[in-house]
Amino acid sequence: MNLIPAIDLIDGEVVRLFKGDYSKKTVYDIDPIELTEQWDEIGIKKIHIVDLQGAKTGNQKNLETIKSIIKFTNLKIQIGGGIRDLSICKKMMDLGVSKVIFGTSAIESPIEVEKSLKEYGYNRIIVGVDIKKNKIRTNGWEKESSLSPEKLIDNMNKIGIKEFMFTDVEKDGTLSNPDFSFLKNLFDKAGNRTIVAGGISKIDHIRKLKNYGIKNVVIGKAIYEGQINLRVALQNV
Repeated sequence: MNLIPAIDLIDGEVVRLFKGDYSKKTVYDIDPIELTEQWDEIGIKKIHIVDLQGAKTGNQKNLETIKSIIKFTNLKIQIGGGIRDLSICKKMMDLGVSKVIFGTSAIESPIEVEKSLKEYGYNRIIVGVDIKKNKIRTNGWEKESSLSPEKLIDNMNKIGIKEFMFTDVEKDGTLSNPDFSFLKNLFDKAGNRTIVAGGISKIDHIRKLKNYGIKNVVIGKAIYEGQINLRVALQNV
């Protein structure tokens, strides 16, 4: 089981949103570099970083913080937020990230995803699918797409995408129970490289997802609020 802690950034600060609402953010007085050092020590292998301002506008605002994290950590990094085309993908790869996540552009400019896929291969490109009430959300979760999650998966499979990350926006940042059937259905559709997020706030949640065959989970607020101790979770899943 791969536990992937999340660092969401606004103005260089570590934050968590409630159901993707930028007006309902919690700011944590945490040094992200110290955080990654702690995670490295306990055996975490990969972290999930999102530039929330980049996700919303397409213009990355947390690049210096991201550069510092990359410079001072040995952990693998998957990064999303504002990655809209091959040039930005290349910039992230050149900085040393392990994988990039395309979200909005998978719907609005899928050709950029395809070009990046051809440049870097399927092992380094993830398509993020953010869903609220079975509707895909784009542009930092502020716009609703008419494309269904299933259709997007099909479209991306056709160009060679092998890895998807699904976030249940309705559950994200709520510390409530995940919608297990929803996540399992997406996993069954997308395959065993699937990453899931949203509402995962207990070790029992992780175990249940593991029983479904899901091996990659992103955890955010539950870590910062003390609901999940990563060291204990690693030892028990």
